[in-house]
Amino acid sequence: MSLPNKKNTLFGAALLGACLAVVASVPAAAFLASVMGDDYDTRVLIYGGLLLWSVVGAISIFILTKDAEGKPMTLGQTVLWFVSAWLWPLLVIAHAVSSRRRNR
Repeated sequence: MSLPNKKNTLFGAALLGACLAVVASVPAAAFLASVMGDDYDTRVLIYGGLLLWSVVGAISIFILTKDAEGKPMTLGQTVLWFVSAWLWPLLVIAHAVSSRRRNR
């Protein structure tokens, strides 16, 4: 019987980071919506859009990094996941550019 390969497990640091980023994004999106919205309907639309943005970002970053994460989560990595979930288009573009350069 062999030991399981830690690098290929789905429930690793990458999934934990994505989940924590989404959980931390809920109050952040609520705060931003309360600051930017004038009435209830506007705040709901802003909150929903911001939350959708961060969830898509967490999923995108999870897909890009799930195989590379091998260490246990630290507080610094959790903060990095939170920031990455909000700035995900920049990271996806950087990944696309670097993979295109490697393929040449």
